[in-house]
Amino acid sequence: MNRRISELLRAALVVVCAWGGAATAAPAPATKPSAPATRPAKALSPEEQKLVKLRDLSKTAVLALEGRKLDAAETALVEALVIDPDNYTNVYNMACLRALQGKSDDALAYLERAADAGFTDFVHLERDPDLNSLRELARYKKLVANRDVYQKKDADRALASLKKQFGDKYLYEVDSPNKLVYVANTDAPTLAAVKKWLTAQAKSQWAELFDNKPDEYIVILLPSAADYKKLIRQPGVEGVYMPQARTLIARRLGQVMTHEFTHAMHAGDLDKSKQEHPIWVIEGIASMYEAGQFEGERLVPRDNYRLWFLQSAHKSGRLIPLEKLIKMEQDELVKNATLGYGQSSSVMLYLYDQGLLKPFYQAFKAGLDKDPTGKAALEKVSGKPLKQFEKEWQAWMARRNPPAMSTGPDGAFLGVRFSQENDGLKIDEVVANGPAAKAGIKQADVIVGLGETDVRDQMSLMPMLKELQPGESVKFKVRRGQAYLDIAVTLGKRDDAAPARRPEVPRGRGRG
Repeated sequence: MNRRISELLRAALVVVCAWGGAATAAPAPATKPSAPATRPAKALSPEEQKLVKLRDLSKTAVLALEGRKLDAAETALVEALVIDPDNYTNVYNMACLRALQGKSDDALAYLERAADAGFTDFVHLERDPDLNSLRELARYKKLVANRDVYQKKDADRALASLKKQFGDKYLYEVDSPNKLVYVANTDAPTLAAVKKWLTAQAKSQWAELFDNKPDEYIVILLPSAADYKKLIRQPGVEGVYMPQARTLIARRLGQVMTHEFTHAMHAGDLDKSKQEHPIWVIEGIASMYEAGQFEGERLVPRDNYRLWFLQSAHKSGRLIPLEKLIKMEQDELVKNATLGYGQSSSVMLYLYDQGLLKPFYQAFKAGLDKDPTGKAALEKVSGKPLKQFEKEWQAWMARRNPPAMSTGPDGAFLGVRFSQENDGLKIDEVVANGPAAKAGIKQADVIVGLGETDVRDQMSLMPMLKELQPGESVKFKVRRGQAYLDIAVTLGKRDDAAPARRPEVPRGRGRG
């Protein structure tokens, strides 16, 4: 984990996904842990040239092992381990080579060394046919039995590396029972709230949809605004989950975090099956959950803001035909992400509403080899041809009520203008003599909750305010500096002197 994180962060996370960019799917399995693609070696520093050479050697070794050209594999691996003795991918591949050569003791020594250096993909290890000769050996069984020890050691090492990178203004915590590593530019109460939400989200999604829990630790990074800009350079990208690094980076809490963490749980479910799902399934599931709220212990999916655009496109005949949508590659869907993400999530929500989401997901996984698009699974669980399923989904979608994006001219009026912080909605302006001002809400306060519900972004706040009426009293949870206050506000009615400001719709290419 430590190596994967540091390399990707140094590269400024060029691969993006989710909220504003293309989702990164769980990678297809390789015979060996795959090496990154080689970059053109032009104008490179000596260190960069060393890395390029190392990657070339790693790739050569993997291809040689797959072709059972053991001498060529050994030559490449010996040279690679001279360059970097602690590269766990090459150490692991040397273990495979020694096992194929019948040198069990050497193979196990390299395998233990790889685990010590940070190779923690025990799911792959236990399935790798190159290691079959080691399975019944006591030393191998002991190694596998200590997977939690090795993975915790790697998580601690990753945390130490991240502490060095981000400094003492961040909070750091390893959650061993749930295999999560938290790195957050927040205060302790906010980190506790994040942990509570994500733990509950994971528990709900495991019960409702995903059969397998992630086997390795996942890093949850909530950076400062300045650090986020350094890490994610693509405009409009609000969050990213990278399955190969098992790292989630979110610009803010709320729907972005829920969306990206769903990606992490989905990727974790696929670890054991080593499947790769199409982009519409990956983004459909994550986008379906992003606006969800808890009802008891269940995270119940809800329509997201894209429903406005779907219904408009439906009326004008601009929806993407499902036959095309389910075959789209990532780049193609991203180019039309508002509809692509919106339709994918709406189809998933329709399946959920009909009690068919988990049957679909299981049928899809079972039949993936024969039908990687999901068409057969949709037809199987619905009992209808895709065209008929599409017609009924569209009729259902057209009747839905989109989430409110403002309270309307006659709706409840709070009397503030706000912007987005990573933990909530920062009050930039308080309208004089408005409801918020009268209740004692001040400029620079940060709204983090409404009633008993965590509310961290405007896309979550506005639908809740829309349900309230002028004259109703509601409790806002507010962070003021390091203090947290519960402030009761009697909502007012908007007037001409304080016109409504339409909340901004997230722009870019979609969430992911």
